[in-house]
Amino acid sequence: MNTKAFEQWLKEQGEIIARYRQVEKSDILAEYNTLKQVVESADFQAKKKELTTTQYADTQEGKTMVAYKNLKWNVSVILYNLLKKEAWKEKAEVAEYLALSEKIQAPEFQQANAFWKNKKRWFTTQESQQEKRYNELVKHSDIVFFFSHTEKEVAELESYKAVWSDEFEGSKLSDTWQTGFLYPSKELKKDHSHVGELQAYMQGKNTNVAGSSLTITTKKEKVTAAAWHPTKGMVMYPFAYTSDVWHTIQAIAPKVGVLQAKVRIAGKAKHVLCLTSASAKKSLHILPADKQLKEAIYTLVWSEKEVVNYVNDVEVSRSKNPLAGEALHLLIRSYLPENVKGTGKMEIDWIRIYQN
Repeated sequence: MNTKAFEQWLKEQGEIIARYRQVEKSDILAEYNTLKQVVESADFQAKKKELTTTQYADTQEGKTMVAYKNLKWNVSVILYNLLKKEAWKEKAEVAEYLALSEKIQAPEFQQANAFWKNKKRWFTTQESQQEKRYNELVKHSDIVFFFSHTEKEVAELESYKAVWSDEFEGSKLSDTWQTGFLYPSKELKKDHSHVGELQAYMQGKNTNVAGSSLTITTKKEKVTAAAWHPTKGMVMYPFAYTSDVWHTIQAIAPKVGVLQAKVRIAGKAKHVLCLTSASAKKSLHILPADKQLKEAIYTLVWSEKEVVNYVNDVEVSRSKNPLAGEALHLLIRSYLPENVKGTGKMEIDWIRIYQN
């Protein structure tokens, strides 16, 4: 997945959560669930089967009409209808005919008879309208979307709460950041480079914030600046290049979480974006030491046991967490190893930290 596609994926995850929760509380889902319970009930299905499969001739109304028509052509009934003799009413056929005549003239019978004679009788019922509406809702975009995801899936996405971010709006870094390295003792010099690297750190002079991004530039520039020597300690040292280093002045990362950053690089300089501890010599690097892409979204997922790195959502490494339980802060810098000469640039569009 390329950077653009991954950014779109990240955006879609947030949209999925928002829409899922919106539909979850909607009237349309409530209506769907109510109708689903009704339509799928045994009573509903039994009634539908009865109304759609029963033949008119097999209904009580159909049988009544057949009996009436048969009696209508009975000799005794014909004679009664012609002569209208009261005595003929005593005849069984005539009495039954008259009873049936009265029955089929009743409004309730005529209504029931018309209903059962109609082969499309099901579609005249309230239940049919309920089923029609239910079938419409089944295809509704909100319902299709809602049931294409699960509560477990959405809850998993929601479990990552944003706890810190910097989108680099404005024209300078916020007060969260400070130049140099972070050390436990306030007496130690924070703004320095290391002997063995070719760049001096310029206390923010090589850093620019504009266009919603942070840019650290490594330049060819001769300066004399502080450098840490492994045996001599802090010394003044001549450098042929300059760059910058920044850290957050306080721990901002949870003990278990996710760090993401969108980064662009150019030139020969190497770049670092990591979580580290003031009391530790190791770091959790989000940028790989080699094969840094020109543009990528880097993800670092850490737990108390391990650290997993992703580049544009593709896992690239997995290792033991050397800083489990430590209070972690961010460090960003660009540098030139002793065997690498050249300039470079690192642009960071945003940095975000989530807690699970």
